[in-house]
Amino acid sequence: MGTICAVTRGLNRFETFSVALAVIIAAAAGALALASVANTAVFIVSAAALVALAWIVGVATEQLGASAGPKVGGVLNATFGNAAELIITIFAIRAGSWRWPPRRSRDRSWATRCWCWGRRFSSGPQERLAVIQPARGRMNASMLALAAIGLGIPTLFGHVAEHADVQAVSDITAGILLTLYVLMLVFYFRTPEVAHVSGHEPVGPHWPGRLAMLVLLLSTGSVAVISDVFVGTLDAVISDIGISAVFLGLIIVPLVGNIAENIVGIKIAYQNDMDFSMLVSLGSSLQIALGVAPALVFISLLTPHHFDLLFPVMQVVSLAAAVFITALIAADGESNWLEGAQLMAVYGIIATAVWYL
Repeated sequence: MGTICAVTRGLNRFETFSVALAVIIAAAAGALALASVANTAVFIVSAAALVALAWIVGVATEQLGASAGPKVGGVLNATFGNAAELIITIFAIRAGSWRWPPRRSRDRSWATRCWCWGRRFSSGPQERLAVIQPARGRMNASMLALAAIGLGIPTLFGHVAEHADVQAVSDITAGILLTLYVLMLVFYFRTPEVAHVSGHEPVGPHWPGRLAMLVLLLSTGSVAVISDVFVGTLDAVISDIGISAVFLGLIIVPLVGNIAENIVGIKIAYQNDMDFSMLVSLGSSLQIALGVAPALVFISLLTPHHFDLLFPVMQVVSLAAAVFITALIAADGESNWLEGAQLMAVYGIIATAVWYL
């Protein structure tokens, strides 16, 4: 790993403007909620606030990662990139109004990155391939398959056997998946050929670690507050505009909660660092499947509604299809714009089917 630049700076103009805008939109969302205006208006403004706050979380995470190094930076980006979704889901479980999707179709995220890389670097007479570290590609492919198994078996057990012990199966499976996620992190940090992130070293001045941590904590706390407002409008919005809860959970909320992570990943891919972009994208998906979803099973014990890993068959089939194509593309150690288009096609098919559920 190269030398990390130790020069620090404060917020630049764009960052200051972004923080101010996020504060204004968040305050507007809170004010509208207190004023008891139309639920659809509160939903739209609170969603915009979550997007703005997610962007601040992403910037603060990136700056904190610049101080800690690229390996820690990749994990931090994946972790806090999922913060908005995790918090929204906790409030939704507490309200008993919404089930968490087993895995958002992360094809959209990595597909866009593959596509952007291809359009950026395929203008010459010969198409170029983005090289992905084979060891990491194989590990991610196998972990994606295990995630599908871990989330699919409890569903199969519940739907086929119709057994009363489905909650017990979910609880034990959640514990196994969480253990596997911890082991994956240990392996990642202790295996040089997997942990090395080629080319993505922080350049130029960055925020001091304390400032980055302060902004990160404040923005994440604000996400928690606005998430409560956002979740409070869901049932009314579903009724008012006729959108399905499944489409809202699988498509809309991931777009709202992951805007910062997706923009960072696309920017990195555009800079010809698909290795790090894959680390952020697939690492986030694995974190959802192996970390967040199982953690919600245990977090739900603190709420009136116990969460399990029993999902609709349609979602499990979509999960298996997304995992299959993503693992197939990631395992060969190469990527190009056509593969990005293939992933986007799968995402479009799933989104279309979900819309009509």
